[in-house]
Amino acid sequence: MLARIRRIVQILFFLFFLLLFLLARYPYSGRIPADLFLRFSPLMPLFDFIKHLHVSLLFWPALIILLITPFLGRVFCGWVCPLGTLLDISSKFLHPPDNLISKKWQKLRSAKFMFLTGLIILAVLSVHLWGYFDPLSIFNRVLTIVFYPLFTVITENTLLGLTTLPLIGNLSGGLYDGFKNIIMPEAQAHFQQLFWIILFIAAIIGMEKISRRFWCRYLCPAGALLGILSKFRLLERNVSNSCVLCNQCQAACKMNAIPFDDPFHTSKVECIQCFNCASTCPSKISAISYTWKWKPYQSKVDLNRRQFLQTGAASVLAVGLLNLPLPNKDKKERLLRPPGALAEDEFLDRCIRCEECVRICSTNGACLQPGSIHTDLRQLWVPEANMRTGYCEYNCNLCTQVCPTRAIQPLTLAEKQKTVIGIAVFNKNICIPYERNENCMVCEEHCPTEKKAIQFNIKQVKQADGSVKEVKYPYVIRELCIGCGICENKCPLPGESGIFVVRQAQEEEYEGYVS
Repeated sequence: MLARIRRIVQILFFLFFLLLFLLARYPYSGRIPADLFLRFSPLMPLFDFIKHLHVSLLFWPALIILLITPFLGRVFCGWVCPLGTLLDISSKFLHPPDNLISKKWQKLRSAKFMFLTGLIILAVLSVHLWGYFDPLSIFNRVLTIVFYPLFTVITENTLLGLTTLPLIGNLSGGLYDGFKNIIMPEAQAHFQQLFWIILFIAAIIGMEKISRRFWCRYLCPAGALLGILSKFRLLERNVSNSCVLCNQCQAACKMNAIPFDDPFHTSKVECIQCFNCASTCPSKISAISYTWKWKPYQSKVDLNRRQFLQTGAASVLAVGLLNLPLPNKDKKERLLRPPGALAEDEFLDRCIRCEECVRICSTNGACLQPGSIHTDLRQLWVPEANMRTGYCEYNCNLCTQVCPTRAIQPLTLAEKQKTVIGIAVFNKNICIPYERNENCMVCEEHCPTEKKAIQFNIKQVKQADGSVKEVKYPYVIRELCIGCGICENKCPLPGESGIFVVRQAQEEEYEGYVS
């Protein structure tokens, strides 16, 4: 009975998270915050406290989970976590070996505690990498970049194909209209970094072939944190003397929390309260029950002193390696962040690479993209703006409304329209008026600021045949430009644009090259 209730709750949370994901799009009402499910992450309050030395109520869902864990155990892992649910679904198709066969992997249990310890040490040393491995961030990142685009492109093409069939064409047309209204009202999204993000989630799912919930058992830092809080859990699993030692509970346990040589014992650190053991017990009167005990036994955490010291040394070494600058082959690298983004170092610390801002961007994968490594290893998958393929819509402030860690500060639309992302500059070598002495006013026509940030110098130009004509040479008024990038996006030149946006700090690098 309890196992069935757990499955229902697990499915409901999964559907709730999918609903919030679908709500993160243009137009966005904000009545239910789309980033709410990301704030369920148990790691957020811990690392935010390390960063700011105070507890933020912004992460109230995670705080509730942390508060109930010492009483109920790792219910988050078994009942709430969407990545765990995804792995459970994957297990139905991958058919992992049972616990008796995967026994040899038990020695890796300490890995998740070493991993969590390393991430904490790095955070204390002002290197925040935990967002790469946060289960909710992983789920949202993969849903945004891989699963949702893949699902929509397959569904859309299938429904369009079915509309051509004589018998079901009308029905398919209705389904297509509903699909476009409810599931995908925007255009098809295309994202960079797709291959590496697919590889990342494929590794997590593929490990199911080794054992069930391999990620949760041996690697997940959130599971490690909740396991530590669960070691004195008050809700205990009890096995009566009617147990016939059939080992079915051990085989059914998702986390291998029941020792192979002692079915009467349970590792509270590993148990995720799935209740599979009780539901599979063959006894007519189940030998397994759950009761409250106010003087519970303690379960051991698999992390010894030597492993802790090794983790600390590795973390210090990692800090050194991460602070070695990478050579920048392109001296004029243009790296733009979303409007409202904090200063670069602070932004890299706070961003958890969940791609929620990328998901909700009204350009739908044209402007904001998961970033690549430029000069810092930490830049991987951090959102960046690509103005040549898209631009920051002047009347949109959605990305500033959904950042769960406030790496992107909330901005009203009026505030966003005055927030400077970068500065537009002209490349006189290829800009049509400068290079060909021909008029082109596309950039000025599309400039959205109240007072045009792009204006013209009108000059008389003598032609080869001796005639004289007026040519409008565009220039940027830096005090008015906000770097929205529409000028770069709409430039009619193929390939490289005659005008492009750079960060304000980079403006001097282009002196003499552009104007």
